Formats: sequence, C-alpha cells, structure tokens
Amino acid sequence: MSWFRIISILSVFFLIISCASNPPATFVEAQDEGGVWKSIRLHSNYGLFRNKNQEIWNRIFDVLSKRAYRLEERDPISGYIRTSWKNMLLADDKEDKKYRSRIIVKMLGNVWHTAQVKIEVQWRDNHKDAWITGYDSALVEDIYNDLQGRIGTSVR
Repeated sequence: MSWFRIISILSVFFLIISCASNPPATFVEAQDEGGVWKSIRLHSNYGLFRNKNQEIWNRIFDVLSKRAYRLEERDPISGYIRTSWKNMLLADDKEDKKYRSRIIVKMLGNVWHTAQVKIEVQWRDNHKDAWITGYDSALVEDIYNDLQGRIGTSVR
C-alpha cells in the first residue's frame, strides 16, 4: 500500500472523527416529548398594590431577557410564553447551531397561583442528519432556580 493511500485514509478518518460531536453529558434524549415540566408555586405577596398577574409577567420577562431569550409567542391573558430557539455553543463546537434551547411557561388559575416551566433542548446529530429532542438537566435546574427565585415562594 502506498504512502499516499495510507495518508488519504488517515485524513478521511480524522476528518470523520473531527466532524462527530456528542451532546453534553447533561443532555437527556426524550422519546415522545422534549422537556420536563416543573411547577413553581407563586409567592402570595404579589399584587398588594399592583395586579399580581402583571407583576409576575414582568418578572418572568426580566429573567428571560437577562438570559438573552427572544419571545416567539406570548399571551398575557392566559399566561403563556414560549421563546424562540436560542443557539448554544458546546465546548468543542466550531458552529453555533448544534445545540439549542427554548423555554415554555404556562400559568395556572385566573389569579395565577402556579407557573409550569419546560425547557426544551435539541442537539444536531450529524450522523443521522437530524435534530434530537430532549432536555438538558443542568439547564433545567439553572433556569428553574432562577425563575423560582424571582416569582416563587422563595423569592430572592
């Protein structure tokens, strides 16, 4: 076998390896529906001098905007918010479109008493040429704790 052929085979092998990226260890693939719903019991002191629903709505927007999520869909009457997909870089990524997340918030009750939060994550699998849906356990906890701290019973 010639050196040229060996070098060519090795080059192709290393190219394939370098193009293969794996999701982070915190990514969990979901078979049927992406994301996990978590509930936040809302603090009862909101609305003393202002509309409780509006105060909670403003605080949720504050958390999402600080995390640079853009709103895709919102309904202040029913209390539904969905952000657009936000591209996230993995440690070994050269492109920023291999891992993305979005947040969904649903409020319960006429005078909101509970917020349901879901963070969906998709990872681009280049081998299957498809987006794999699931959630990121670290991101779920991080965003949940941030929202819990702003609107929940343990306000910070």
